[in-house]
Amino acid sequence: MTSLHVHKGLDDWLFLTGGSNFVTTLYQREGGHLPDVALEGWRDTIVARKRRCDALGVRYAHIAIPEKLTIYGHKQAEPLVDPDLAPALRLLKLFDCDPAAYGYVDLVALMRAHRDSVDLYFRTDTHWNAIGSLLGYETLCDALGLERNAALAERPFVDDLRLLDLGSKLDPPVYEPVREVTWLQDATRVYHNNVVRLLEAHEYGGEIHVGSHAIFKNPKAPNDCKLTLFGDSFSGVSPFHFTALLAETVSELEFIWSANVDWGLVERVKPDIVVTEIAERYMAIPPNDRFSLRATQIRQEWLGRRRRLEAWLRDKRANWRQRSSKSA
Repeated sequence: MTSLHVHKGLDDWLFLTGGSNFVTTLYQREGGHLPDVALEGWRDTIVARKRRCDALGVRYAHIAIPEKLTIYGHKQAEPLVDPDLAPALRLLKLFDCDPAAYGYVDLVALMRAHRDSVDLYFRTDTHWNAIGSLLGYETLCDALGLERNAALAERPFVDDLRLLDLGSKLDPPVYEPVREVTWLQDATRVYHNNVVRLLEAHEYGGEIHVGSHAIFKNPKAPNDCKLTLFGDSFSGVSPFHFTALLAETVSELEFIWSANVDWGLVERVKPDIVVTEIAERYMAIPPNDRFSLRATQIRQEWLGRRRRLEAWLRDKRANWRQRSSKSA
């Protein structure tokens, strides 16, 4: 049985089609959840970010991680979307000159060129795999003029058979062989806030993540500079994701889980480079750059306390019902 939100494509490729991100409605010029007029807002934000970073003497790059349908749309079993109407491609055409002049890093053309020679995404998940993230990393480094860390190709890995997000939505569930590479080796996470603790606590199931803040330092990095990264689940705080690749490349990396920039933090930290990363499907939410890390952390800590209280009450009710049934 196929889930309402999962499309079973050719060659065992699974695609997210619905859910809270309305994926298939993103590939429309008019209507839908990300029409051209909404993309103009993203263009204006990227241009404004570049100009503000220029004024601060900071290098800037924006990288949109393509939706799997954007790269592997030719694996649809039936036409769901036109991949050439992907938001990332339409956004490229909205700039008044070369998008790279505003720090925009295009991944679509390069990933499409490699897609049939090697899998760049998990077939049963929405995220890219280790090879896809490494390709994105190399492209970003080249755009920023950073020296790549050549030793990343030799990092240790584990091969495993796992049940991933989209595969878990099918009946019966579909498992996939996965290679998990531990990128983090020379860098050390020297700080993380309470939101990261909530993110990494299994009891919350990853629900609490926006506002995660972590700092990595690496005295062996090939680039002696400080980079501030605003990103999402493609970046993350684990040793297996995009953040770890960059932490192995610069002497100091600061990661904040947010689609928007906290300019007060940027001005306090004074990084050499600011990178904004966002998954293409999350672009349906308009940017505003009024994000406050401090205020978000307070809200997320409150949510964590609320979730703990709810769990405690559930346990109490369950124990009460169990005692009542035994005494009946």
